[in-house]
Order: sequence, then structure tokens, then C-alpha cells
Amino acid sequence: MSALLDLLKAEPSGMPSTSARRKALAWARVSTDMQEERGLSLPEQLRQIQEYALQLDIEIVEEFSEAASAYKSKAKRPEFDRMLARAREDSDISVILVHDLSRFSRDSINAQTLIRDLRRAGVEVLSVSDPVIDRESVAGVYMEHILLAKNEAYSREVAFHTKKGCRANVQTRDPETGWCYKNGGQPLWGYRSETLQRGEERRGRPIYKSIWVPDDTIVSGRPVFEWTKECLRMAADGASLDKLRDFCNSHEIPAPRSRYWGATTWHSILELNCLLKYAGYEVWNVRGKQQRRNPPEEWVVVPSAHEALISEEEALQIHQTRQAKAGNTFGRAVNRTRRSHYLLSGGIFTCARCGSRMIGYAKSNGKTYYVCGSLPNRRGLGCGPGVYVPREELEREVIRGMDGLISRFAEGRGFVTRVNEKLEQLWREQNGCLPDAAARLAEVDRKIDNLWRAIEDGIIDTSRANDRLKELQRDKDALEKAQTPTSGPPRIDAKTVRSYLADTQKLLASGDNETRKDLLRRTVEHIELAPEQLEVKITYRVPEPILNDLTGRDSTGSGGLLHQYAPIVLAAWVLRRCRLAKSGRHARGR
Repeated sequence: MSALLDLLKAEPSGMPSTSARRKALAWARVSTDMQEERGLSLPEQLRQIQEYALQLDIEIVEEFSEAASAYKSKAKRPEFDRMLARAREDSDISVILVHDLSRFSRDSINAQTLIRDLRRAGVEVLSVSDPVIDRESVAGVYMEHILLAKNEAYSREVAFHTKKGCRANVQTRDPETGWCYKNGGQPLWGYRSETLQRGEERRGRPIYKSIWVPDDTIVSGRPVFEWTKECLRMAADGASLDKLRDFCNSHEIPAPRSRYWGATTWHSILELNCLLKYAGYEVWNVRGKQQRRNPPEEWVVVPSAHEALISEEEALQIHQTRQAKAGNTFGRAVNRTRRSHYLLSGGIFTCARCGSRMIGYAKSNGKTYYVCGSLPNRRGLGCGPGVYVPREELEREVIRGMDGLISRFAEGRGFVTRVNEKLEQLWREQNGCLPDAAARLAEVDRKIDNLWRAIEDGIIDTSRANDRLKELQRDKDALEKAQTPTSGPPRIDAKTVRSYLADTQKLLASGDNETRKDLLRRTVEHIELAPEQLEVKITYRVPEPILNDLTGRDSTGSGGLLHQYAPIVLAAWVLRRCRLAKSGRHARGR
């Protein structure tokens, strides 16, 4: 018998060898200088990750790092996105190594989603500092949620204390100058930041504070703060945003963040909170998360916080003048909102030459166009000769392309089957259902039987056995619950798909502008005007079944790009072009 067993052990299993060295990506992140001081610098994180990889015999093929908050929007974490893309695209990568899970993401829901998606793609996220979690066990599910929730709670606590410190700082006056301290950030145009050393920390390191003073840098023969005063006096006398913009550009005064001034820059400078600052007030907490404006009652307003460039009466006069003109737009540029009848406004359509948004523009003859935002806001400075793209023709072309793609959306091979698989997967995750619950339940029953035999044979102490039995019984109860859901997953059929398709096409044709814009952004990735070539490039998002049909590729199975997203969120793209013919400075679609 032993010889036969030896032969069986030596027989090839037909499965790939697990002895091959695993390949990994390393990820490190810092968000504050304090983390550098506490030994959490990028080099130190990477050094510890390298040691950890050496212990587990894991090969690190590429290192990624970033100095950014893990609680910000993903648009501000380009290196993180690049690392995720490499992990998903490279089939050799099976591990992402991090110093701790908070370096990966401190938003618990976002972290769970990312880790789950990577796991489906065959990539495991391993932490150097956090305990190893058996995610296949019931206890592991709880532990993972606790760890990620702990990271998010810590992040929120730090934010709370930071905000409290900032609130106190702006109300603290410097003992020598009498001005209030600032919390950082770029000073308002006309001011500059002056750094002061005020005492030392316990470790002997100097404490630095900053205040605002008038900017005396000489520009075009005069100090900047004098140009600021003159412009604000012009605004008080009723000067338009266009006039202020042209005045600054004609005198070659650099804008706060670029070379040329735009009407939108002056619109921001003349907002009430900025006017209060020019009158000597400090105004803090004007904007919250994602730059959303807080209600005025939440602002922190401190009088005589720095030297005033205008009087309170002048600030009030400017505000009242602006209020009287509140109904006007910048030049003839059209207001861009979600409800705007310009379907491509809001950033989805940009100029390839300067990167500015294409905005709606109405001419005096009643015709409407899209133009580069530099044209009405900066007289074309920083870009070049304007191109007027006919609004109706371009929108018709975009919707025609959308309609064609949506029609093919429901015709992709196996589309209904794939959507039902995805719906079932999401349903199981939301209801706590485990696809392998039956197998795991049988394994728990086997362990319970073995434990009773051990008790009967006197191999194990009864008190120790009781603790283990309670633990196994808890696992069994959880698995039985996961095995018996109260209702089945939602499902669709071809008839339902055709109904959704008809509704979508109806909304595209006659829905309100906000609904049409929302549908458009789900299907169109980006639109770009190439002014020199007089060409508009429309980039659509395309679901995987349609992409396979368009490119001639065959993708079988339920994996692939489609399963990294919700069923109707699209995962790849193709290009469509509509040529533009020049007529003066206009471009006509054909």
C-alpha cells in the first residue's frame, strides 16, 4: 500500500506548480510632513516592503509612490491609478505590497471595493504592518472590515483635530505685528506670505508662522498691491469683468496662476469672501470637501487680520455693483450647469491646443456654437485663433454615435447571460451569500465530528474542546445563513433589455437636458477639438461584447474587463471623428 501511495504522490497533478516565485508591485504613500518625521517616509516604507518581500520570497517588479491623501478623489492620485492599471493588465502580477492598509486607502468602502476587484483579477493586497487575515474564513471577513473601518475612523479624527487647529490658528494674533496667522495656501492677489519664526518645539526645532503683507513685487513699473488697489477701484466704479481682464493683460500684469487674465479669474476675486479679505478680514472655512461652498454661518471671520487694501465701504460698493449685474454672463458666453441646454458643456469637451473647456457661445444672430473657453474669457490669449463648432451639428453627431452603440449594446454575444451573472454576484455580496457556503459548511461539520471523536477518545481536554466547539458552531450558523438567502437575485431577459433600450433612446431624443447629459456621460469618455486640423475626436466607452465585435476579437467566459465594473458601466473605447470645414473662423460639421 505504501508503494502505491508513493506512486500516487509522484504522479503529476496536471495543475501548474505553485513553487514559482510570486511577482508583486510595491506601493508607498505619505500625505504629511509629520509622517516623514515619524519614520513613515517613502524610502522607509519601501525598505520595509522590500524586507517583507524577501521573507516571503516575493519578487518586486516595480515600485510606485505618491505624496497625496488616500482620502481624496482618485483624479488626484495618478500614480495610484497607474499602479492599479499595471496590476490588472499584467497577468504575472499576483500581489500588491503596502506598508499598511491605510497607505492603500482610508475610505473603507473604496478600499473594500478596490481590494475585492483586485482579488477577482487574481491580485492580492498584502500589508507589512497589519495582521495576516484569512479572508476565506468568517472571522476574516469581520477582521478586514474592522481594519479598514479603523483606518477611516483615524483619518476622520485627524481631519477633525486639524480643522480645529486651523480654526484656532487664524484667530491667533502675532505678538509683534498684531496680524493673524494664516493656514497656508496661495495668498490672494495683491498679497504675499511672510514667514516668521516664533519659538521652538520641544525637540528644539523652530516654529514657523506666516502672515499676509501687501505684495511689493515690482511689475510693469509698480508694486503688485498698487495694481490691485487700482483694479478694485475700477470694479467699485462699475468696470466689467472683461474690462478688468483687458486692463491687466494690456499692462502685462501676470495673473495669479498663469500668464494671462481671464474673466473667470476676476469673477472669483470679486466674490464676497475675497472682498472681505481685501478689506482686512480673514475669512476661513469658506469651502469644504470637493470645494463645495459652506453656508456663511459656518465661515470664521476675523477683523483686522492683515493690512487692508480697500475700505469696508469700497468692498460693499463692489459687492452691490456686482449684485446688480448678477444676471449677466461673461461676454456672451453661456452659463454652464447640469441643466444647460449645451449637452457637451461641463468639461467633457476640451480644446486640444490649450486644454481649456469648450463652452457654449451664442452669437447675436441667434446661432449657437462651442468655443474654447480662452476666447470669451481671455480674448484667445494663451491659445490661438478661435474655432466656432456648430452646436446642433456636433450634438447630433455625438447622439447618433451613442444611439448606434446602445443599439449594439444589447446585441453583444452572451450579453444577457453576462449581466445576469454580474447581478447574481452583486446580489450575493450585498446579502452576505457565499457561493462555496455548502462546501465550507461540510468542512465545519467534519471538524465538529472530529472534535467529538477526540473528546470521546480522551485526546483533548473537555474545557478546551468546548471553546473550540462554540467557535465552530458560530461559523456554522453564519454559513447556514449565507447558504439560505430569503429571495433570489434579480434577473433580466432579452425582452427587458429591448425595453430598456427603447426607453434610453426615447430619453436621448426627448428627455430633459439634465437626463440627456447624464446619459451622455455614461457613454462618452471624452470629446476633443483639434483646432489646427479642424477635427473633433469623440471617444466613446464601449462594453466588452461590442468591443469584441468591433475589433474581431473573441472573448469567452465571464471574466475580463466587463467584470471590473457594474453591468452598464463601460470598460473600453473606440474613436469616431467628424471633420470640420473652415468658413472664416467657424467650423462646420459634415
